Amino acid sequence: MSELKRNDKRYTELYQLTNVKLDSITNTCDRIESKCQVQNEEMEYLSILNINDQLRILKDYVLEKTKNNNQFATHLAKRYSETQKLKDKIISNVEPIHKNYEPHMPRHSTPLTEEELSFKGSLTPLLGENYISEKDIPKLEEWLTFSGEGEYNHIEFIRTIDMLQ
Repeated sequence: MSELKRNDKRYTELYQLTNVKLDSITNTCDRIESKCQVQNEEMEYLSILNINDQLRILKDYVLEKTKNNNQFATHLAKRYSETQKLKDKIISNVEPIHKNYEPHMPRHSTPLTEEELSFKGSLTPLLGENYISEKDIPKLEEWLTFSGEGEYNHIEFIRTIDMLQ
């Protein structure tokens, strides 16, 4: 092989051709780098748009849920108010069971009714027609027992208890 010398024409041509190719490669790399940068910017823009869309959707969802919660809270407050009014109305119409009895007072300190004052040791006035004399009550030993055996074993036992009430 023959050696190329700097002053040789082939060397100069090769040098120029190499520089042209090198410039072409550099320009191509610059264009590719520029296009990559533009693509990256577009991707960032699209990502931001996508994020903005997602945020808008999320915001709309939160606003709708908040609106629904506010409507529910309003409905709940209205129902509570109605219920409170009904409760107050019912309480105002209820008469106490024992008019003379205050719950914080012992029972013996309340005034006695006429019926209680007329009681003189006899059950007859209080029992009226349902009065059973002591002679009608069977002795304890004669009471029917409930053994639990048989289908109708308890009926007479219940009748005896009912008679004593």
